[in-house]
Amino acid sequence: DIVYKMLRFVVLSGIVAISLAAPNNRIVNGNDAKEGQYPYVVSLRGPTGGHTCGASIIDRLWILTAAHCVYGREDLDFSVQYGVTTISQKGDTVVDVDEIIVHKGYNPSNSYINDIALLRLSEPLKYSKFAQPVTLPEANEQTKHNAPATLVGWGINSTTDGVLQTHLQELHYQIVGSKECGDLHFRPIYKEQICAAYPDYDRAQCSGDSGGPLTVDEVQVGIVSWSVKPCAVARFPGVFTQVSFYRDWIKVHTGV
Repeated sequence: DIVYKMLRFVVLSGIVAISLAAPNNRIVNGNDAKEGQYPYVVSLRGPTGGHTCGASIIDRLWILTAAHCVYGREDLDFSVQYGVTTISQKGDTVVDVDEIIVHKGYNPSNSYINDIALLRLSEPLKYSKFAQPVTLPEANEQTKHNAPATLVGWGINSTTDGVLQTHLQELHYQIVGSKECGDLHFRPIYKEQICAAYPDYDRAQCSGDSGGPLTVDEVQVGIVSWSVKPCAVARFPGVFTQVSFYRDWIKVHTGV
């Protein structure tokens, strides 16, 4: 009846509001990635060397991540660890971040629109079979609904008692249409965003996965932006920044 529907809307809206208040999104129920399987993914580290977010290599000097991972922070706060599947605070292949570029239109109060940032490194990365740039999509390229997608990250494996993972996790998703995604979240999903979910909704991104890459056919179509907490809640797709809508912005700032 009408009262039941209204109560359901209020409860679900509250859940989503909690989610959006803390978007720092391990993959729940993921699988261990093979060594060198995803050479473009890097760990964004805080001042103590601990993992804070995922990110991806787009050039020897440039890293792509989510704006909410770095917004309001100094470049001296961050470094990246690259070329590894297992991360550690005292690990090798660590490079400092020299500059942070957050999209000027980033708005955490409006569905985290324009949740994208670029990080310029203090020195070029050394490419190898374990460290390579990800392929970026063409400008404004659309991703087909239900297309198989892959998410990788070191985020926590449970909202309640999870811990960050030291070994990279992978999860196979499907792209969810924007209208369906918006209806499920009771809020608009903008053209600059893309949604994805595991078919049974029992596996998902979680805290620590934010900023990481979502790929389709080895092309990065999304950046982990936000999701409903607790993680892996049925019928709530993850929401990602859609990279194709920012290709020109990326090129202007990086030349990539």
